[in-house]
Amino acid sequence: MRPIRPAIDGEKARLRALVQIPALTLLVLCVLWITILVRLQIEKSAVLRDTQDAARTIARSLQIHTLKTIHDVDVIALLIKYGYETAPLTFDLARYQAYGLITADTALQVTVVGANGHVLSSTLPFKGVVDLSDREHFLVHRSNPQTGLFISRPVIGRVSKQWSIQATRRIDASDGGFGGVVVISENPAYLTDGFYNSAALGRHGLIAVISKQGFTLSRRAGEAPSTTGGPTLDRYRDISHAPVATMVDPVDHIERVVAGSTVDRYGLAVVAGLSLDEALDDYYHMRRVYVTMAAVISAMLIGFAVWIMALVSKLHRGKDELRRLAQTDRLTGLYNRGRIKDVLHDAVAAPGACGNVAAIFVDLDNFKQLNDSYGHQCGDQVLTVVADRLRSAVGEHGAIGRLGGDEFLVVIETRDALDAGMARAQAIAAALAADVSVHGKPYVIRASLGLAVLGAGDTASDLVRKADQAMYQAKRCGRGVRATTWHAWTETSESVRAPHSAPERSIA
Repeated sequence: MRPIRPAIDGEKARLRALVQIPALTLLVLCVLWITILVRLQIEKSAVLRDTQDAARTIARSLQIHTLKTIHDVDVIALLIKYGYETAPLTFDLARYQAYGLITADTALQVTVVGANGHVLSSTLPFKGVVDLSDREHFLVHRSNPQTGLFISRPVIGRVSKQWSIQATRRIDASDGGFGGVVVISENPAYLTDGFYNSAALGRHGLIAVISKQGFTLSRRAGEAPSTTGGPTLDRYRDISHAPVATMVDPVDHIERVVAGSTVDRYGLAVVAGLSLDEALDDYYHMRRVYVTMAAVISAMLIGFAVWIMALVSKLHRGKDELRRLAQTDRLTGLYNRGRIKDVLHDAVAAPGACGNVAAIFVDLDNFKQLNDSYGHQCGDQVLTVVADRLRSAVGEHGAIGRLGGDEFLVVIETRDALDAGMARAQAIAAALAADVSVHGKPYVIRASLGLAVLGAGDTASDLVRKADQAMYQAKRCGRGVRATTWHAWTETSESVRAPHSAPERSIA
């Protein structure tokens, strides 16, 4: 027999629904998470772009601040140089202080050094001979008359006893020879502490002024005091030539967005950096909100999908149960009259059905007498036993239905339906031969079977009619026989006879 189509279609529909629901849920989740991730990436890129712009702006501002500071120092150096070169014998540094040309706001210390390296005059008091002839700036100016403003490495002043950046100018003697050096000492912290703004740079920002000669003039990171001296770190030197970059600081190991700029006039470079974590702090908060929201929505979608799948499964189970109840005889569990007729119609309508479809009409003999004698409950018990034995005898070779009362119909769809039908009829007769216990007494089930095979031009009704006629012929021929009898309808003679041309056959 072919598989039962409605059951297969129902199962396919259920499986299709159970696959489509999680697939659709997965698609929605993918769209949701992709949208969230893309949005977060866009937001992060925007934050990084704004941070880079801010770092560049701060670097340019620091460049201007440094340029102005060094320029002011150079102006003082040129002023002192001019005054000393004009009247070296009457030069009085105190007069410059008195007129307010030199103050603590403009320079930490101003010193005039003679050609022999000894301090001639200073804005800070000193005692005895202070020899600066070994200082780098002194040696540079003495050996190279063309050197302009020279910014030396940060050193501890021999007069001030403090760390200072010394910007120097050569003093020319009246004969054009080396006449000494003007030294303007500046506090290194002024380059960075005077510029650092927590509102712009944050708690972990960075600014640094470095020399292209390979040393650091001043560096400040966050709220820590500024530092000076030491070699210029390669990373700072690289950044000073790049527009903007992200790097982990080699000193405090904080990742920053860093921008650099150069002060070519004085051979300096500046670096400004903003903490990446601080810059992304709002982004991280937004990301937590987005991810939490997406996770909650995902959980709700998954829960809703599970609930829908459970509901669909329940609905399909209910639908299958309704279909089963609509197609099944409640007493025997076999197909009911409507369903077995549908099975027969489908088999007859199939291509090549002629000769390949058989029907066996089963009618229990003396069943009414059984009901009258022992009651309908006993009759129902016998019908249940008969149904079980029919299932056992037919197996997978056919479909069985109860037409009503004590009548059953077996539909067989296979090649050589006549031979297959006779084999099933014999199996049914053998299965019904065993006694049934009725109120503790053995009861012999006797039935009449009629077998018919679909002929050319036959309809389902024709096939049932022929099987019914064959059954009645078996019933007539089996009178007086305490066993199940069966007969087969043959198209050649349109009469009913037993297989192998025997007039009738009884199977005990």
